[in-house]
Amino acid sequence: MEHKIGLKFFRKRLGLSQDGMAEKLNCVKTTYQSWENGRREPSVDIIRKLFVLGATVEELFGVKVEAKECLPSRSEFEKQVELALVKIIKQCSKQCTQL
Repeated sequence: MEHKIGLKFFRKRLGLSQDGMAEKLNCVKTTYQSWENGRREPSVDIIRKLFVLGATVEELFGVKVEAKECLPSRSEFEKQVELALVKIIKQCSKQCTQL
C-alpha cells in the first residue's frame, strides 16, 4: 500500500486499543494491525464502518474536502467518498500537468 490510512490516529482519538478497535470493526487484532501498519488495505465495508464510527475523509486519507464540492442527494458516506475522490483527482491532474 502506497499510503497508510490514518487508522492509528483515529483509533487513539476514540481512546481505543488495537483490540478494542478490532472488536468494533468485527475483525481479529492481527487483521486490524495489518491495516494500521499499511501492510494491507481494509475493504470498503470496513471503511464504511470507520465512517459510521465518526472517521473523516481527511483523517483517514489525508485529503481535505469541502461540502460544496459534492453532488446533492447522496448519503453521508457517499458524499465523503465522492469528496475524497474529487480531491484526489484534482491533485493528480495538477501533478500530471507539471510533468
